[in-house]
Amino acid sequence: MFSVHHISPEFFCGFDWYKKEGKFLVAEPEKALIDCLYLSAYKKKQFIHFPELHFPKGFSFRRAKGWIKRIPNPNIKKYVEKRLNIILKKSRI
Repeated sequence: MFSVHHISPEFFCGFDWYKKEGKFLVAEPEKALIDCLYLSAYKKKQFIHFPELHFPKGFSFRRAKGWIKRIPNPNIKKYVEKRLNIILKKSRI
C-alpha cells in the first residue's frame, strides 16, 4: 500500500543522500521526527502514536525545534511544538 502526503514546499528539506548501498535520500533524525508530527497534525493516523522512540547519539531537540520554526502554518506549528514537548518530557523520565 502507498500513501501520499503533502508538505509545504518551504518545509521540503533536511535530508541527504544515504551513504551506504543504494542511492536515495534520507531525512536527518530530527527532521524525520518533526515530519511525523507535522503529518499527524493533519490527522494522519499512522503518525499519531509512537510506541517506541529511540533517539540516536547526537540527536538534538534544539535542532528539532529549529525545524518547527520553518512550518509556515501557525496552527500546525503550535500543534507540532506541543507534541514535541510531550515527547521531550517522556524522554527525560
